[in-house]
Amino acid sequence: MTSRVPESPHEQTFGQADLPVGQTQLTPKDKKRRKKISDASKYKRKSRAGFILKEKTSQILYTTDEEVVDGLTEFGVFLIFLVITSMVTVSVRHPHTFHFNEKITKLFRFRERIMAPSVVISFDKLLTVPDWWDYLENHFVITLGGGMTISTTGTSICPPTNLTTVTDGAENEQPRSGRQEDPELSDGIFDSADRADNSDSIDPNWNTRESGSSEACGAAAINITAPGPHRVLLQENLMLGPPRLRQMRVRSGSCYTNKVFARFFNSCYSGFTLADEDKTAMHKGTPYQTMSELDVTPIWTLLTLYAGGGYSINLTYNMDENLKKLNKLKEVHWLDRGSRLCLVEFNLHNENMGVFQIVKLMVEIPPTGGAMPRTQIQTVNKFSFFSDRSLTMTVIHIFWYIMVFYYTFSFVTHLRESSCRIYLKSILHIIDVSVLLLCYLAIVYNVWHTFKVKSIISKAQMNQGYLSLDVLCLCNTIYGKMMAILDCLVWIKIFKFITFNKSLFQFTATVKRSSQDLPGFSLIFGIVCMTYAQVGHLLFGTEHPDFRNYVTAFFTMIRMILGDFQYKLMGQANRLLGPIFFVTYIVIVVFILLNMVIAMLIGTYKSVKTEDITRGQSILGSYVYKKLSAALYWITHCRRKPRFRPDNDGYANAAEEETEVLRENTEATEPSYFKDNRPGVTEEELDR
Repeated sequence: MTSRVPESPHEQTFGQADLPVGQTQLTPKDKKRRKKISDASKYKRKSRAGFILKEKTSQILYTTDEEVVDGLTEFGVFLIFLVITSMVTVSVRHPHTFHFNEKITKLFRFRERIMAPSVVISFDKLLTVPDWWDYLENHFVITLGGGMTISTTGTSICPPTNLTTVTDGAENEQPRSGRQEDPELSDGIFDSADRADNSDSIDPNWNTRESGSSEACGAAAINITAPGPHRVLLQENLMLGPPRLRQMRVRSGSCYTNKVFARFFNSCYSGFTLADEDKTAMHKGTPYQTMSELDVTPIWTLLTLYAGGGYSINLTYNMDENLKKLNKLKEVHWLDRGSRLCLVEFNLHNENMGVFQIVKLMVEIPPTGGAMPRTQIQTVNKFSFFSDRSLTMTVIHIFWYIMVFYYTFSFVTHLRESSCRIYLKSILHIIDVSVLLLCYLAIVYNVWHTFKVKSIISKAQMNQGYLSLDVLCLCNTIYGKMMAILDCLVWIKIFKFITFNKSLFQFTATVKRSSQDLPGFSLIFGIVCMTYAQVGHLLFGTEHPDFRNYVTAFFTMIRMILGDFQYKLMGQANRLLGPIFFVTYIVIVVFILLNMVIAMLIGTYKSVKTEDITRGQSILGSYVYKKLSAALYWITHCRRKPRFRPDNDGYANAAEEETEVLRENTEATEPSYFKDNRPGVTEEELDR
């Protein structure tokens, strides 16, 4: 039987391509190599069809060249986003914020003033309400007035340069301020410097107008051109309005009074709650104002949350007038049994740093009597992303927003390809969504921050009274915590790219497998800690500070696991039950539960190693080495491509380099045969 001669060249080509291939000539190695070539050719043809977004995975294994290229590309983009995000989050706080807050804290909280021999005034040592009045009159007003400069035509209060103040060992660069003599307060009030050397005393008849107030007080060095009084604290900080004194009260009869004690107490005042807040229109000449009228936010102290308005009195810039106001308030008993919180607050602006500072000196008056001092000092950046004066940070913010929009596009594209329920099954995908949400919340806040600061500056120029920054401070505090969470989540995403090493892959696999058992152990831990916290609060709550309330006792139980506890105080509170409580808790939690968790993690890690989880060997190192070697050869050999010597595996190398195949049973040498002997056949016909 004679074979038919093909009529056309194409028919002749396909006839040669359809020749049967001997099955005995194919080895398993050839089949495996041919399958790889086929897969590579499919990927190459697919990549020619334009941009195709790769399927999003929770881990990158680096087992093929495609995974290595995609993984390195994604990791490079993510690394840029990580660096930019870290720089953006760090810029939320000014680098000198800590030193600014520390200096103000030492000035008003830790600084001591000597009133008389063996009589020292310090904010941290306040115990009673009279101590609070003494601090305001003999420490706060003098420190505030002595450390400030007034640029008006009146008498200026300027600090001398040779007075010092006794402190608790802290270094104070600010000189001790002088003050004008007051007839009512001059007796019995002495400074340490006055007792040491009488020549350092201030002449009460001295007037700065004799030498010019600007030169005497250094006002010429302060760039203040707006009219009206201005105060500068520590030579660099401008006060935004005078200080304000405010108190919050509870109404009379807020608790039950026994008739037996009616002769001693005609009324009862409970602890502060919103239901028991005193909202009487007037209190000894001071009107009541709501939170919105005062433009304030709730205050969280050691005892409770004060979320009400109160009675406020605005002080002035003049020290003598402030002393008269405080004396009058003390005489009429402005703070009485119904007072629960009293605070003096003022705001500062530092133009050098571009920040606002909110200072609150508070005294909490519990129902048991006495006074509990507390300070709250917070700093807010004046500039936002959109008003930053630094060109470098502006460029960083622009690139950050570009990358946020890029990840948003990637998220929307993948969400369209799969349902929301399937997409959010992975923890890393949930982290991606959280990161994008926090990024857009940051954008919203910075827009609001820009307009809020402009509003505050305009109010400061028109209003000479107290200017509240509580809303700005609260929102900035929330924003700072939000950016901290954002930075943490972005760093967690790096675990997606660390599977190139066997040990790192086993670590991530162990954590993933253990996450199914950890909730059960966490529940047991929680039950034990809550039980012992309740018992500890009942046993030691009256004497041990770490068990004073249930929440503090619960965190004390967690601290005991880490070895942070005060066993001596437990024994002093109860000599019998204290040691029993401690020993049983350590045995149950540390020796049993904690070791069970460790054993569970060790068992999971061993199972991960022994089961040899299905994954190919990482070729990231060899791929990078190959590319670097090729780049080095290209540089050192005048941009020439490397030439490979023929060897015994020439056919195999030719098959690996060739990515186009004819069909499933075609050998690796046949494509080169057709290209050499049938030049008229196109690539599309070979594919077909």
